Amino acid sequence: MSAKGKSRRSFLINSVGGLNAAWVAAHYHDILAAQQYATKSGEPPKLAFFTEAQAAEVEAMADQIIPTDDTPGAREARCLYFIDRALTTFDKSKQKSYPQGLQDLQSKTQQLFPSAAKFSALGSTDRIKVLTEIEKTPFFNTVRVHTIIGYLSRPVHGGNHDKVGWKLIGYDDSLNHKAPFGYYDAAALSTPSGAGERQ
Repeated sequence: MSAKGKSRRSFLINSVGGLNAAWVAAHYHDILAAQQYATKSGEPPKLAFFTEAQAAEVEAMADQIIPTDDTPGAREARCLYFIDRALTTFDKSKQKSYPQGLQDLQSKTQQLFPSAAKFSALGSTDRIKVLTEIEKTPFFNTVRVHTIIGYLSRPVHGGNHDKVGWKLIGYDDSLNHKAPFGYYDAAALSTPSGAGERQ
């Protein structure tokens, strides 16, 4: 893995550690439902909350939070669709923050780059400049948390498409446990057939 890959891996692991465990636990079943919706088929699902225009801006943000380089990013993991579903299920309380946050994003974009039509039209370097200006806002934090959950969710329920998040952090999801060979196994093998039975 490249240095950049290791850096992103560390970022994701540290980000997961920063998520509020109580919040995740309280919304666990709804998170699974959103993950299942996000990748229950090979085709991306239809948007339930965002307009196409809003979706393009949210995906552009997520794509900078977990960018695509030599490893898949938020776009390949289909984080947008997870976020869209989250806003109609377990995180409805954040619905109002997205339209307002996207308006603020547009304002900041035009403030820094007056000729830009929208945030998603900017190049990566300019997008980072805009996001740096809003990275301490509740809206940016919400998008960041939603993106990370969508990227590292369990594919058996949906979530990170093609297990791209798990592959990046080196998580083995085989869950095939085989008990180690122990003294009791050796004893069973050395006991003659029928030994120990009542005569």
